[in-house]
Amino acid sequence: MGWIALEGIRFHAFHGVYEAEKILGTEYLLDVYVRTRNEAAGLTDQLEQTINYETVYQICRLEMESPKSLIETVLAGIMRRMKHQFSNMEFLRVRVRKMHPPLGGRVDSAWVMEEQEFLQECPRCKSRFISYDGQDCWVRWPNLHQATREMLGKQFGPRCLCDSCLKFYAG
Repeated sequence: MGWIALEGIRFHAFHGVYEAEKILGTEYLLDVYVRTRNEAAGLTDQLEQTINYETVYQICRLEMESPKSLIETVLAGIMRRMKHQFSNMEFLRVRVRKMHPPLGGRVDSAWVMEEQEFLQECPRCKSRFISYDGQDCWVRWPNLHQATREMLGKQFGPRCLCDSCLKFYAG
């Protein structure tokens, strides 16, 4: 397991609820931390085996270019895009800092942060696996019979099962 991080990503962007923020903009700093298995990349020297931090930067840039009222919305967009782009994240933490927010006094920054753990233990076979679904993961398996879905809900509640166990139930 290893970490991929980008710290202090700087953007001038136009997020905010006040008209002046939307016109003048302000500086933002972003920090992104991803825990992943990167042993294969270290052995093969192949970019496809890891989290490409240039792609992480581009995801942040895309979200920062689209003005929003709240930095919480910017943060949610980055988290969503990261999960869509990368299938091998065990953990993700993103912090968005708005530098010198217009609050009527001197404030260095206002920030929001979110972190999510994606490495889970299958309640059926106890193997460790990555799941971005959080709960009711069997909804991503369209060929599961409705009765099987109901049984899984009763037996395992909202906990996700690994792909091997879901394949077992899908037949």
